[in-house]
Amino acid sequence: MVNNTTKQAAPYPALLRLLDGIEGTLAVIEKRVAAISMFVILIGISITILTRVINLPIPSMGEIAIVAMAPLAFIGGAFCSYMHRHITIDAVDAFGPPRVRRAIRILAALSMMVFAGTYCWLTLSFFQYVWSSGERLIDLGTPVWIPVGCIVLGAFLMMLHASLDVLRMVLGLPRTGGME
Repeated sequence: MVNNTTKQAAPYPALLRLLDGIEGTLAVIEKRVAAISMFVILIGISITILTRVINLPIPSMGEIAIVAMAPLAFIGGAFCSYMHRHITIDAVDAFGPPRVRRAIRILAALSMMVFAGTYCWLTLSFFQYVWSSGERLIDLGTPVWIPVGCIVLGAFLMMLHASLDVLRMVLGLPRTGGME
């Protein structure tokens, strides 16, 4: 029995395996980073609440939670773009012929590429500034380049997923995340 995905991608099986391997590996890492970030946020907030209740003389651990929000939002956002669970034109699936739906999906992915690429480029200069200046946050002295670097990386990964999504749709290859 031949898998429907294999039949559809028969002209480019090596390319499909390469894309699936690259994106699959990135997605696993993105998902783990998001999960760890959520855990760190939970721990940071819990410790902050506990220190206030017990009145312990330690610095606020809320800074850790704030820093962990950057990888959760941006690297987790890249995972959402891999899974196609980001904001798109969902109504497209309800109407129109397949070619129109495909064209709109390509336009949506191109828009995501432009947005993420622009955001990556803009935050890269901010990253360079905080890296060279050595700026740190107040409570624990966490380097500011850490959350800003997560923003740059997340935007780059979103751009990469959108680019590969466009490539898949143009070549007629199956999309990631269970999308057709």
